[in-house]
Amino acid sequence: MKLELVRYRCATCANSFDAPEIGSNAYGEFLLRSKSGETAYLNALSDKSYDDVDLLLSMKQPGLTYETDRVKVLREIYGEVACDRDANGEVFVLDAHPACPKCGGQRMDWWEVLEPIQIVEAEISSVQHSTWNSLSALHRKSRVDSALQKREAR
Repeated sequence: MKLELVRYRCATCANSFDAPEIGSNAYGEFLLRSKSGETAYLNALSDKSYDDVDLLLSMKQPGLTYETDRVKVLREIYGEVACDRDANGEVFVLDAHPACPKCGGQRMDWWEVLEPIQIVEAEISSVQHSTWNSLSALHRKSRVDSALQKREAR
């Protein structure tokens, strides 16, 4: 997979580092990252689980407009709700920053695409949904409800 290099500066330790990202021209494609540093790929336009979670969200909170609120909520809960965990049991998070190689933090002060654009080739597996696919419609709805409750409690 061809990715663009982005320079980040960690908010925790001020370390600067480069990490690959989906290009800015990509539509419906995302990288998901876990706290343990694993990365997975999602093509939301062809991944049924993304549509499933979006549909459940629209039924749960019909007042949310898709262009603003629902997209934000969907991106916040999607990894927790529909994606299998990484090898260490950590949740994948959609659009999370990469982990700082020095301290492991994922909060960044700033980031910018390197100019001129630098393309790197990386092997990134697609995110998996074994657990989600094995759930009944009722259990899927329950997972979305639970994630929404956790989100509201924060």
